[in-house]
Amino acid sequence: MHTPSQIHTRGRHLHAALDQVIEQRSWSTPKRRAHQWRSLRSLVQHAHAHIPLYQRLFAEAGFTPAMLDDWDDLPKLPILTKADLRTAARADLIDKDSRADIRWLASSGSTGIPASMARTEESLWHYMACNTALYYDWCQGKPLSNGLYLVDMAPDSIDFATADLLRTTVPGSRIFSVHDPVAKLTRELLSIAPEFISSYPSTLRAIALDLRAQNRVMKKTRLIHLTSEMLDAHTKHLLAQVFPNARLIETYTSTEGGLVAWQCVHSSRWHVAETNVLCEIVDENGLPTTGLGHIVITDLTNTATPILRYRGLGDLARWEPEPCPCGSSARSIRHIEGRSAAMLRTRGGALISPYVITNAIEEVPGLAQYQVVQKQPGMLEVRVVADAGASRNRIEKSVQSALEAALDSAADLQITFVSKIAAPSGSHKVPLVISELPLAA
Repeated sequence: MHTPSQIHTRGRHLHAALDQVIEQRSWSTPKRRAHQWRSLRSLVQHAHAHIPLYQRLFAEAGFTPAMLDDWDDLPKLPILTKADLRTAARADLIDKDSRADIRWLASSGSTGIPASMARTEESLWHYMACNTALYYDWCQGKPLSNGLYLVDMAPDSIDFATADLLRTTVPGSRIFSVHDPVAKLTRELLSIAPEFISSYPSTLRAIALDLRAQNRVMKKTRLIHLTSEMLDAHTKHLLAQVFPNARLIETYTSTEGGLVAWQCVHSSRWHVAETNVLCEIVDENGLPTTGLGHIVITDLTNTATPILRYRGLGDLARWEPEPCPCGSSARSIRHIEGRSAAMLRTRGGALISPYVITNAIEEVPGLAQYQVVQKQPGMLEVRVVADAGASRNRIEKSVQSALEAALDSAADLQITFVSKIAAPSGSHKVPLVISELPLAA
């Protein structure tokens, strides 16, 4: 419980961050671009002068800040990987003379490799302010007061940090841990009957399965915010059944980059939060591409552990070149096509998008949950949880038929029925598609 003076101080921080976010929303494209360049140059110079990790990476790449004269020089700046963060000592990730308030955070490890980093309190307030402004947009300026927040309450998660800040405006009784048993979360949701829910797709999916098993339909829920994970078509269909009056909105966020992009309310594209991040889509050599490529981000809001040209999110996407019907001038990503760790391979080594799998079997009757695992090229294990009373034989034939048609004989299938598909140790996320192949395979 915070004291009145603490709440007052927190309110000042939030209002200051909101003022900044609201002002930045009015910027023209040239003004945003100039802000990105100034922020990038400042971060690069700071990293070169004060952050041991970057001093080493820059030296290995033969890079100095003086080499960054214009945007064409951006590829000269070395790519930062998840392994770089994961193997660095804490002392190498921050300025030892820094007196800024910082929080040490660890990524959730959704790519399989958790990593630690530091964030300034200011960057966290900015992150919260961005999400608050988006929430008002989603509600057309009339916020829904009856909300429920399902977050990762691990002490070193960015969710834990922002949940602490969220208590400035939201009662703690409306914030629950995704690590709580599904039955408990279902009971709380039924008791509160929220108009608004913020959650991870996998957490809300588990709750929706529980509700559907109880023949419950949540008609009062009007808005659902989903983040941090890929929302597959199967889960989207399930949520539409259990929350028939709810609009689904997604944001693309991460521990390392904060708010990276948000889904446009008028189309399926994602608008990049360009005042927060510099986003690139690059090929295997780190060069810009207009085709499918790796998302690389530079966080413009955080000086504690600078995140410069970071490829560790592991996501693949492509730019949407056409103007958006909503009128936004922010650059757009067509859609997130999956994580590189979830990309599958045919016998000949060609890539298969995870969406080929998820879209193919989204409508299979009786399919409660599934997970596809690849351990060798051209072979896929499909783990299936069947609905109670559903015919396993019918499910198996339907899954087999749907995937054979989608894959066009590019891979052999092994379908295995299991009672439960759990999240990996240390994570709350249940990945739908897993590749255990080496990235170079």
